[in-house]
Amino acid sequence: MLPMRIRVNKRTLRMKLHYFLYLGGVASVQGFAPTIAKQLGYSPMVVGSVFTYLSMLSFVAKPIIGIIVDKFRVKRVMFLTFVLLNGLTAFSLQFIQKVPTEAVANLSCDTTTVLNVCSNNDDRLSQCDDSLFKLLRNSEEPVECQLLCEQNESFREVIDRSWNIIDYNIAPNVTYKNDEFEDLDVILTINSTDQIKQNYVFQVKSVHIMKTHVAFPVCRRPVTTRCNIDCSNDVLMELATIQKFEGSVFGLNQFWKYLIVMSLFWISQAITWSLQDPICFDILEDKPEDFGKQRCWGSISWGLFSVFGGVLVDYFSNSDYQKNYVPIYCLCLVIILWDFAVAYKIKITETVGSKDTFSDVFKLITNFNVIIYLIWIIVMGICTTMPWNYLFWYMEDLTRKYHSDKQSWTKTLQGFAIGIQCIGGEVPFLFYSGWLIKRIGHTYCMALGLFTFALRFYLYSVITNPIWILPVEFTNGITFGLCHAVLLAYARFIAPQSSSTTVVALSGALFEGVGTSIGGLVGGFLYQTYGGKQTFKLFSYGSLIMGILHVIFIKLNNKSINGKT
Repeated sequence: MLPMRIRVNKRTLRMKLHYFLYLGGVASVQGFAPTIAKQLGYSPMVVGSVFTYLSMLSFVAKPIIGIIVDKFRVKRVMFLTFVLLNGLTAFSLQFIQKVPTEAVANLSCDTTTVLNVCSNNDDRLSQCDDSLFKLLRNSEEPVECQLLCEQNESFREVIDRSWNIIDYNIAPNVTYKNDEFEDLDVILTINSTDQIKQNYVFQVKSVHIMKTHVAFPVCRRPVTTRCNIDCSNDVLMELATIQKFEGSVFGLNQFWKYLIVMSLFWISQAITWSLQDPICFDILEDKPEDFGKQRCWGSISWGLFSVFGGVLVDYFSNSDYQKNYVPIYCLCLVIILWDFAVAYKIKITETVGSKDTFSDVFKLITNFNVIIYLIWIIVMGICTTMPWNYLFWYMEDLTRKYHSDKQSWTKTLQGFAIGIQCIGGEVPFLFYSGWLIKRIGHTYCMALGLFTFALRFYLYSVITNPIWILPVEFTNGITFGLCHAVLLAYARFIAPQSSSTTVVALSGALFEGVGTSIGGLVGGFLYQTYGGKQTFKLFSYGSLIMGILHVIFIKLNNKSINGKT
């Protein structure tokens, strides 16, 4: 029996390995980018605005790089440069500081002494969050806090007399020159949380000040003062945290450092994406239908490393609420460096330049069918930005509201969500995308993507347990896997050979630059105004309407063509 020989195409093998390494490295950071911004202290509206800006950068950068590559034949240099920059900028995120915050509370003493950490009526305290209180009520351990309180002569006089403070007895006429008096070491009783006039307060079980220790302290008359607090419970600290600065985040050095690093990371990623797919098509030569079989390795990697990254974050985090993202920054750098070594050996064919690149592209985009295709790209970008930017945020909101006892493994759950999106959804549809496109056509695949988004968003809006989001993520195979293949295949199909990189880059720019930028801005506004449930429901209705309009166009266009023939 003759031994079986396995022939390996080294050119496609290296491209497969590049997709696997590059997308795996990027996935370990990008998937968690919105929640990283959230932990740094930015609101949904700010996050939406940032990602809108980043998408606009992609819109500008992709076509420019496409034109430069087609004109000056520098595809290899650009490709390798921005692959490496991706890893370096992702690693730099660990050095970005949070926005300035402080944890404050009102200490009130009467027939009992209580600490009020939030209020719906007091602008000087944080807004109360019922989901965080559920986590606190489940805690049975006493919470120790150190308080540094504002100087208040009336408050100090009352507590000195009521608590029989030793230093006061020794020197009753002492005057306090500092703006704050000595630290109060306080032990709180968490499980006796009460709600008083929409405020949540915690009973002080004991207090230690100077040389005096008082159990269940009381005061002769009601007094109160404002304090900075440092407590042993992370959830309580999160509940009491407010911004330390006044005005807009645009006045903060931390924000601009974050924005610069994210801009470099995003541009590098956008340009790499716009170059790697044309490189893959060049390698495939006369078999463009095999693109999905190459690209699916990136989806496999994206899913695997997202799960692995989520587990790493949860494992190395000492808190259920504040997560440690440093492991995934390091993981991204290591994988990207490995990918750079692989990409360096890929044989890249430089595009034959054309003097008429602009005119070729302009003629193309004035075609009515192409205009509809470009509108579809923008709509798909708007829809795609919701799971990209706000799905993890929504999962955390659902966990805190309905299943607060599962808080410690939210990142693992989010990692599994991406794993299912990629391995369970994208991989099979990318692998068979060529077969599907041949059977039902580009335009019907486009309509299928819109209808699937309508179903996906509706299911999000009715789910209360975040674990049920996992089976919904299989639909990502259609909404991204199949539709991404359709976007590239159609762009490659309609593009003149001399301007193929430019047309593919323009399509990607419309998707990320226009579509996701609009989606990020609108989604952020709706999410902050109406919450996740209503936002996803509105997007569901919008996707359904656009899907119906797309089918109507297909029918009318077919009738027009048949009438002419």
